[in-house]
Amino acid sequence: MKKRVAAIVLMAGLGVAGAARAECTLGTPPAVPDGSKAAEADMQAASAAVKKFMAETQDYMSCVEFEGKNGNGNWQKKYNDAVDQMQKLASDFNKQLKAFKSK
Repeated sequence: MKKRVAAIVLMAGLGVAGAARAECTLGTPPAVPDGSKAAEADMQAASAAVKKFMAETQDYMSCVEFEGKNGNGNWQKKYNDAVDQMQKLASDFNKQLKAFKSK
């Protein structure tokens, strides 16, 4: 009985690891409107899209870190690329937000 339970737990764990590995997908960053021309609704929608992308990217980074701890040697590059993408998006959005507020 104990062996059967241990086998089930092991198989479930392997299934979760496989599922986590298959789900590590980095999304495409949202477009940021031109702040000097955008309407307030456009900037609000962009803000929501940026926040959503940031949260999804955090999930992606957790996923690739999990992969790395389970044998995928390329995880650090994927992780760092995601950080770079987040920083670029934040910078672009903040630049356009500043332009929006200055008009």
